[in-house]
Amino acid sequence: MARKPKDLNRSPKESIGTFDEQSFVDGVFNNEYILVVGSGVILDRAKFPQTDGDINRYILNEINNDRRVERVDFVDHKDFTDVIRATPSDKQDPIYCLLADGIDYELSDISPELTKLLRSKLFKFVLTTTIDGYVEALMRDIWGDELRVVNISDNQSLKDFQTALETSRVNKYEQPTLFYVFGKVIKGREKPKGFMETDVDAIRYIEKWMKDLDNRHIVPFLKKKRMLALGCKFDDWYFRFFWYIITRGFNDADREGAKDTDGSILTRDNLASMFNPDDPADQHLKEYLHRRGVCMHDDVWLFMNHIYNLLTSTDLDSPFRKMILEKRRMGEIFISYKNTDVLFASELFCKLAREKQLNVWFDNVVLKGGDEYEAVIREAILQSKIFIPILSPAISKDLEDKGERIDTFYSKEWRWASENNQLTVLPVTIGGYDLRSPEHQVFERILKHKTSGIDMYEKPNNFLVNEKTGFAKLLDSIYKQLGVTEP
Repeated sequence: MARKPKDLNRSPKESIGTFDEQSFVDGVFNNEYILVVGSGVILDRAKFPQTDGDINRYILNEINNDRRVERVDFVDHKDFTDVIRATPSDKQDPIYCLLADGIDYELSDISPELTKLLRSKLFKFVLTTTIDGYVEALMRDIWGDELRVVNISDNQSLKDFQTALETSRVNKYEQPTLFYVFGKVIKGREKPKGFMETDVDAIRYIEKWMKDLDNRHIVPFLKKKRMLALGCKFDDWYFRFFWYIITRGFNDADREGAKDTDGSILTRDNLASMFNPDDPADQHLKEYLHRRGVCMHDDVWLFMNHIYNLLTSTDLDSPFRKMILEKRRMGEIFISYKNTDVLFASELFCKLAREKQLNVWFDNVVLKGGDEYEAVIREAILQSKIFIPILSPAISKDLEDKGERIDTFYSKEWRWASENNQLTVLPVTIGGYDLRSPEHQVFERILKHKTSGIDMYEKPNNFLVNEKTGFAKLLDSIYKQLGVTEP
């Protein structure tokens, strides 16, 4: 038999995916990533040591403990399918009962590693493969009413999401959104309406994802993104199937590990999970994923801390300090002031930015000759997380004279701030500004924000800094809003 010429019909060469930190940081800041949150990183390991952070393990432990009390000969359930099979049809679903009525979803239960990542607000799009409400509770605390929840089991939420995609096509869809991959437990709505528990449920959900592949709701949107999966149990066949569905739409070059013009591998996906080094099946799966361009990270907790530092640290020794400052050049904190208060504003900037290493946008430092001041400042305010207006008696006099007709540059900044629904407003008062005056009510109407001020100056030219001063209170509020602890 004649042999084919060498290299004819050879399969595309597979390339091992490597974690490119610069590409990752750049991708996150350009809103290219979807964060996939699995059961393994939900809970605080210190608070729930028996779970190692896994919400599903916590649920199983609680149900197993209850059933051990009822039966001496009880054998632990290994998964949710076991639980449902062992539950008589005339008994309430124990998984539903626990998640709907037995958990308060306190934010302090959530792992600090996940909390820090989400509070950075760098991941607007999050998928959760769990059916509990912890991720939603945290994201609602972060984003408030802006958060959109898309539940794969709820056709109306799917339709609303599709409408939102279509209406925002020109400006791109950027609303913070949480996707429930396998449905969620909703109090008062038990199965079969709402969430995955058994292998049969998984097949039903996989079928739904497959129908969505080409032209409907979620999958076409996800295909344009890169995935960062944390704590997902890749040994669960249904999650592997989900991963396959999401990545199926990429072209062959992408799936095999396409190369950029400089020869570096373009990796789409990062998976931080838990693999068993003694299980040959896990090792084969890991090797396969590496060859398919998926970057594997064995210790999910170390990896979460690592990427948080990559994305947020502006220390002098940070490899991406320059990139982070450039990407976030508008700053997390914006200081607004009247020209007569520039000395105080400058002193506040120095203490926040230089002494506390906070990312502060301050016009005297940032603006350069030739800049279009109004456009640059308005954009800076719209991109900020915290707005600090400095309120002095001189401003109070302006408000008294002009009311809402006031037309100064700092009042324009207030109006621009009112356009940013994500903004936290932390007014600082100096020189005896009266927060209870009618003039302050005018300020709140312009800003469209109810405020409580922090009195900073106790005496002229006396910027006190200790645990009892207004500056300490301001710092505490800033750290809380940014979701960070004081260095």
